[in-house]
Amino acid sequence: MTLQEILENELPRWAQISKDDPVIFTRLSLFRNMKSTRFPSMLDGTRKAEAAGKLDEAVRYINDHGFGPFIPYSMESLNDEEKDVLSEKGFLPEGEGLLDENSRLYLNEDGSLAIRTNVHDHLAFLGFSGGNTVFSLWKRTARLADEASDILDYAFDREFGYLTASPQFTGSGMKMVSLLFLPGFALHDRIGSLSEFLELRGFHLAPAAGKADDRLPFYLLENTRSLGIREVDYVSELDKILQEITEEEKKLWKDTFESSEEELRDRIWRALGTLKYARRMSRKEALYLAGLIRMGINADMIPDEDGLTFYRLYSLIPDSQVALISHTAPEDRGNMEKWRSAFMRDVLKNL
Repeated sequence: MTLQEILENELPRWAQISKDDPVIFTRLSLFRNMKSTRFPSMLDGTRKAEAAGKLDEAVRYINDHGFGPFIPYSMESLNDEEKDVLSEKGFLPEGEGLLDENSRLYLNEDGSLAIRTNVHDHLAFLGFSGGNTVFSLWKRTARLADEASDILDYAFDREFGYLTASPQFTGSGMKMVSLLFLPGFALHDRIGSLSEFLELRGFHLAPAAGKADDRLPFYLLENTRSLGIREVDYVSELDKILQEITEEEKKLWKDTFESSEEELRDRIWRALGTLKYARRMSRKEALYLAGLIRMGINADMIPDEDGLTFYRLYSLIPDSQVALISHTAPEDRGNMEKWRSAFMRDVLKNL
């Protein structure tokens, strides 16, 4: 995918998921830094340019050895709205103020892999996948980091592991975030016990909307350990956990739907009608209704031929994306809500 396609909200193929998969997507980052070189924020212009040259060479090496092509894009010319969209989609850190002419974002053809250079860390290898495919995602992303190590010496300490700009990721140098849709757990009041179970295994579960709400059963699952672990073991553990969550969510959702089918069908049809005809849509309402559409797809009430219907709706929830593609100021709430509803109507126009 090109940078412009990402900014214009073209959907990547990796976002396709099966109708009953509770794992909406996973984003994986592997942070690496060059040995004997300060972090980018501590380099002056000349030395940062020298670092950029070495990093560019490493990506060319990756391309030459059959892992690309990765196409480079400069980060210097991005405006604030574009930075916000790339941050929302996982390509840039939040609140990024370190971008300059020596910062790059390299994208592969299908948008499932990217390489970010000279921002917080010298290198961030980024992987994206839909559904429960976390282990294969890690393998593909880790291969890039391993390939670059052929010509770069990474900053690595025998006691602490990989040294990173944020102490939070020192050790494995890894950050993983999965978005989960768990209406079965939520409606059975099982989120609390699931969260406690995950904390013991080294993962944190939090409401994606900021606070717990049965009407918004979207949750972010993140890794909380980095020191003293082996990447492959930790990712294997997450892969196993997601399989367990998937199996249990399917059982709980089936029980929920069978016991409250009439009520749930009514809510789903009302959600579809609202999205098809509403003229204003807040972010919170859009998230709630998109969740009901996801339930409808699961229940075979709403067709989803290419596996992307829900993701199309979900991608239009963030204010940053709506503001950018509608050329509307984010603080103009009225017009933002009008544009969001218009974009969502367009997604569902053939239903």
